[in-house]
Amino acid sequence: MRISWKQYFKQKFRKPSEYFSVGIAFTAEQVLLCALKKSDSGLEWVLDASFTHKTWAQGLVDYVKQNNLQGTSCYFTLTAHWYKVHQLERPEVADDELLAALKWPMQEAIGSTVEMVYDYAQMPVQVSGQNKVMVVAIARKEIEKLTKAIYQADLVLESILVEEFATVELTPKSSDAVITLVQEHGQDVVLNIVCDNTLFFSRRMKGFENIASFTEAELDMGITDSLTVQIQRSMDFFESQLRQAPIKRILINLDTPNMEYICNSIAEAMGMPCDLLQPEIACAEHLNFKMASFSCLGAAYTKAALIKENEEIKEDVNEVQD
Repeated sequence: MRISWKQYFKQKFRKPSEYFSVGIAFTAEQVLLCALKKSDSGLEWVLDASFTHKTWAQGLVDYVKQNNLQGTSCYFTLTAHWYKVHQLERPEVADDELLAALKWPMQEAIGSTVEMVYDYAQMPVQVSGQNKVMVVAIARKEIEKLTKAIYQADLVLESILVEEFATVELTPKSSDAVITLVQEHGQDVVLNIVCDNTLFFSRRMKGFENIASFTEAELDMGITDSLTVQIQRSMDFFESQLRQAPIKRILINLDTPNMEYICNSIAEAMGMPCDLLQPEIACAEHLNFKMASFSCLGAAYTKAALIKENEEIKEDVNEVQD
């Protein structure tokens, strides 16, 4: 998108935002926003808003003005309703040619003539004998709509994420692999296996979209058993097929008021700790993590993760130079 010189200089010489970052999650039902600020103790979640799909673009413009969010770094995440993801064999090309080489295999896998934009991630471990990459494709017209809306709202779009990766940085850093179960309202459960803030494995667990409507007694009639079976299968694949060390902990944030009950049930069935996923972010008094979109919070927290990563790289370089 081209901008005028007037618009360019407006952005160039704008006062720094008082906010650290804005996260936006584009879900199947609505568009969610959160904003983080720096505090003496770290980062604090201070703003939370939602918009309908029909009115979100103008609603975002108005909300940004009302809360003086202009010029804030914005990280946007899409939930699975808006993109396609496939594991594809890595073409035998150089790294700088890989993205271009994946275009036609991805288009064939999708089976659609809609123009797509796409990106890929190389997984840190593979099944023996395989060499696959995780490829994500999004309709170009959807990307153009959201980038235009972010620009018109006077936010600074830094990156676009997908749901599988959005919550990785919210997982407490651990050298032992951790399973996380995260669910947006009324959607599939995303099961990730994360180690040292790196995504090793991800899958979607269907059939739990209505888990919020079940009582504790109803959960005991097979729902929690189904959850534990899916967790065990993922653990077995991770440990046997990917040949990784055993998982030591499970963290959850599900779309249900009975999370503590489910935690206890999973811990008892699996014989390992299962706790609520608690990001290392403080909450303003009017907010709490039970009402949060973790895709949205994870997007906003991306900036902190990138800063930390750059600092670690600088430390490594300095150590080598010394």
